[in-house]
Amino acid sequence: MTPPAVELRQVSKSYREGDVERAVLRDVSLTVAAGEIVVLLGRSGSGKSSLLNLIAGIDAPTSGTVRVHGTDLTALDEQARTRFRRRHIGFVFQFFNLIPLLTVEENVLLPLDLNDRADAAGVARVRALLDRVGLGGRGDSFPDRLSGGEQQRVAIARALIHEPALVLADEPTGNLDAETAAGVLDLLDTLAREAGRTVVMVTHSREVIGVADRILSIQRGRLVERPPDGPADPAR
Repeated sequence: MTPPAVELRQVSKSYREGDVERAVLRDVSLTVAAGEIVVLLGRSGSGKSSLLNLIAGIDAPTSGTVRVHGTDLTALDEQARTRFRRRHIGFVFQFFNLIPLLTVEENVLLPLDLNDRADAAGVARVRALLDRVGLGGRGDSFPDRLSGGEQQRVAIARALIHEPALVLADEPTGNLDAETAAGVLDLLDTLAREAGRTVVMVTHSREVIGVADRILSIQRGRLVERPPDGPADPAR
């Protein structure tokens, strides 16, 4: 039986601020099936990014377990979690996080380089994927020569190039205008579904709802599932 793409069991996360311990997540449980696109809504500071960091193995929970495709990340040390993340997880960030001194092609090639797969076949895959995202002629350009929407398309290509089972997107349209954001979301949705990737996307924006299989929100540290036709106010 294929394990879920993501499985959280009674996960809590607290941070110490001076003499005070602040609970961000409280006994959160979640199962995401392979191939699902799940959108997590919530206002700033609600714990969305904290949850994403736990799924990625960037942070460890205060209590509970986090499994990604059957691997218990909470049983791994930090180095092992980093190796797992490089191989099996792709990231799309709000501010693109492209390396300014690398060309577009070199930025997209980076995950393959980290996994010792930056050979001729890897370079060919990079160029083919840049064609798919509409940037086939921009491989030699540097990020500062691209528009915001173009930079985010490069970031999507970089997140998908090593064929990760799981793609995590943290406010991927938060730095784009509405029209550009819609195009970027459509591209991410199309490429992820074609390849059968699982996507967990966190945002406070409403425009992502149309791509979601499921919509969740964090309310006072608890995870709440919303019907697709439910109220669109993410601050609820």
